[in-house]
Amino acid sequence: MGLLTEEEIIGEIPVLARLSIGSEKLRLFATTSRMIVAHVGKRGVGALATTSFFGRLSGAMEDLFKSGREFKGNKELGNLEPEGILAANKDNFFITYSEVVSVEVAETSGLTRVTVLTREDKFKFSTVWSADKVVRLLRKPLGGKVVHSVGR
Repeated sequence: MGLLTEEEIIGEIPVLARLSIGSEKLRLFATTSRMIVAHVGKRGVGALATTSFFGRLSGAMEDLFKSGREFKGNKELGNLEPEGILAANKDNFFITYSEVVSVEVAETSGLTRVTVLTREDKFKFSTVWSADKVVRLLRKPLGGKVVHSVGR
């Protein structure tokens, strides 16, 4: 039998995914073999409306008022191994790098949009991270599958 290589987390990106009403706060964990999408909490329609006027300030204000359980759970995610992250919430899931067709990263209006296209699905996220920072992290495991679009 060959040696087993242990999966390691190489980085994480805090992101939002839009829902029909509100948004979902998530964390994308890049590991040595896959991308893990971990749920942190939902945000209401008020958070989206405020974001357009006050940008990052609304997120900071909402964080002040969010539940202690969410804060504690979010903090604990960073201390878990990949399997523990997946087990932390029934809605957490992973995407193996072999499933990824492309990842488009584009900076627009102070936010960075990250679109992950797999053979089966398309996932759209946004983050306050710079596009360059997202590209640097995701190119480690995905190489040329990561495309940095400018001005879209």
